[in-house]
Amino acid sequence: MSLTYIPDAATADTLQPISSPVEEIPIHVTKRLLGGTSALGISIFIERGAGFLANLLAARLGGASTFGGYSLAITTASNISTYAAGGIGSTAARFSGKYPQGSRDYSTLARALAIVSLISATIAAVSLWFGAAPIAHLLQKESLTGLLRWAALSAAGIVLLECARGFFVGQHHLRALVLLSTLVGIGMVSFVPIAAKMHSPIRMIVSQGSVTIAAVAICILFARPLGLYALGTNYVAELGPMLRQVWSFGFIQLAGLIGLNLAGWWLTTLVARADTTLVQMSFLAIANQLRNIVALAPSLLTESSYAVMADPESENSNTPQHVMALCTFGAMFASLLLASVGMVAIPWALRILYGHTYDMAAVATCIALAVAVIHMGNAPAAARLSIVSIRSTGVINTLWAIIVAIGGTVFLLHHGSAWKAMTIYLVGHILSSAMVLGVLYRKDFLPRGMVQTFLLGTVASATLAALAFLRASQERSAPMLTAIMALISVAALSFLFFMGKRHRWLPSTEVIKRAASKAFSRLQSLGRTCGGRAS
Repeated sequence: MSLTYIPDAATADTLQPISSPVEEIPIHVTKRLLGGTSALGISIFIERGAGFLANLLAARLGGASTFGGYSLAITTASNISTYAAGGIGSTAARFSGKYPQGSRDYSTLARALAIVSLISATIAAVSLWFGAAPIAHLLQKESLTGLLRWAALSAAGIVLLECARGFFVGQHHLRALVLLSTLVGIGMVSFVPIAAKMHSPIRMIVSQGSVTIAAVAICILFARPLGLYALGTNYVAELGPMLRQVWSFGFIQLAGLIGLNLAGWWLTTLVARADTTLVQMSFLAIANQLRNIVALAPSLLTESSYAVMADPESENSNTPQHVMALCTFGAMFASLLLASVGMVAIPWALRILYGHTYDMAAVATCIALAVAVIHMGNAPAAARLSIVSIRSTGVINTLWAIIVAIGGTVFLLHHGSAWKAMTIYLVGHILSSAMVLGVLYRKDFLPRGMVQTFLLGTVASATLAALAFLRASQERSAPMLTAIMALISVAALSFLFFMGKRHRWLPSTEVIKRAASKAFSRLQSLGRTCGGRAS
């Protein structure tokens, strides 16, 4: 009997569809979801906050050209690591939901993930080291060969970091998760800005790679005090079958991720080829940084809900659909709130945070924030589809890649710029999100109100991005357009709020208090633990 449950288009129809309005999520599922979100939130806040600060300081201290070179190297390393690892982070989270600590297959899963991640990290590093020269030639910037070779260290670190984070998230290992994030965050803030001040992209990329690898190694070294060992069982399952399950799921994901990352890398290549100074690359990097900040809070719900939706015990109920609907509303509301504030204030925010050099990045950043709303608002549905029908997910990812690649070739081949690249991403995400919802609707796995929620967020964010473009090109009308953007934001969020209230997606006061109390108790427990070890 196979231990991995990956239903496809042929088997998905045997699952129970949803045909009723969204009901209350069972209390044990709510606790699990809130616990995962609070644990992930603490760690992500530490890591992403420190990482954002490190990049902000690097952009100011190093200048647009130096930061652009570093951003290009990081983007390349991320793409190579994705090909080598095949979505190791989501794979680790998914199987952790199926084999939690205390189950007899827990230790076998940990060993399998360690083997897969080490092999994948080696492949990523070797591939980028020997592929640096051809990539630099493709970019028409042979001088970047050395920088790209040193990015091999970062590629390996990204693979190991994603696997460790996915495993800790899926298993709800709060202490390990916080330690990992703290080490990465402190390391980035301590070393990357200093290297940027020396105007050395190579030192920046080496610092980033060394920090990630060292953080994972320290967590492994302290595995026992962090509570990562198996509990209450001496049973060890055969490693071979578990490795096959992990590899097979990773390869299925890789089939879709190859197209996604090739398309993204093609857009980056087109921008870099047309940008002799790499200033546009720095604009693209800043837009993605701020997009990631907006996506931070919504991603907590998506990542923590993945293990819940993948639990085979819930497949005979409507719980996965309830979780998907609740997380979709929460992710859409949070991302639209943050993105709308960002779009209204971005001209002043860029000047304050990064300096006058980056004023021209405003349009690209606003479009990137719209992408964050659409992407994160659809992320729970996309995660659910990867469980219901991994084949459909692969097809949609491939279509997204084709759309983005064709759009990039047509619009960026001779005149590449950050804002054009982000516009292509925006169109691609709108179309792919519509396809995800369409497949779930056809399979009758789409709760009521999901489509309306997605449409509201999409229309509002796209409208705000269009107005931001007009504001940048018509300076005399900027105050009036900013006021209109603020009014549209308030109206869209109000409509979304009442929609959530109608479908009972708004958490009750009791649930909010429980979540806050749980997060606070986790912090206290973590503080006592750290204090005890220090003494």
